Amino acid sequence: MTTTSPARGRLAAWLRLGAFVAVLLAAVLLPFALFGDVLDAAAPQWLQRGDARLALAAVGVALLVVDVVLPIPSSVVSIGLCLSLGPFWGGVAVALGCLAAFVAGYGLGRLLPEARLRAWIGPALWDRARLQMQERALWWIVAARPLPVLAEISALLAGAFRLRPCVWGIPAVGASLAVGALYAFSAWLGQREPGLAGLLAVVLVLPALLWFVHRIVLRRLLRQPAAQIPPSPLRRGATHEQV
Repeated sequence: MTTTSPARGRLAAWLRLGAFVAVLLAAVLLPFALFGDVLDAAAPQWLQRGDARLALAAVGVALLVVDVVLPIPSSVVSIGLCLSLGPFWGGVAVALGCLAAFVAGYGLGRLLPEARLRAWIGPALWDRARLQMQERALWWIVAARPLPVLAEISALLAGAFRLRPCVWGIPAVGASLAVGALYAFSAWLGQREPGLAGLLAVVLVLPALLWFVHRIVLRRLLRQPAAQIPPSPLRRGATHEQV
């Protein structure tokens, strides 16, 4: 009878978790390899077919959502929206598209069989990874949102690990608004794509800013000193009875 050492079991669990992430990565990258060049050339033509501004915005948002499963050139679509609709409304459309794409990716991730994946990878490692993702969602979701491939992977992982909307909601909304503002500012400057400085600002500065708002400002606003909380009527009644 052979027994598996704890160290070997942990290594096997990490390898299975890595294999799971690698499969998700391959599922995102394979369409890029197969259809990337074709869709890069077709995306600007699809945007030009929208006669009305509302129709153009709807086509652009739909393309950003489809980017979850197909290699749509999201940067081309985003800058095209900002140049066609103007920086403000184009940025709004980009932000809506980014947020809708995350929600779509999250929904696709929830379709994965969590119970089977947890049993295959190992309950201990799966639960530990989910806890780490919940505690650090503010960082990895925001950092991945403006980056191709990583944006799709982050949404799929959030769904696969069944993160609650209250965990990913604020990071996803904040990152989507920042991406929309980034492309709007780039279009206002006449650039064809965001510069490296703006990209780093979203990836590095925005998570720290959201952390500050979430951890410090909101806690101070919502915290009420215990001395200011009046005693309940039941406790007052009990006090009078004791006296």
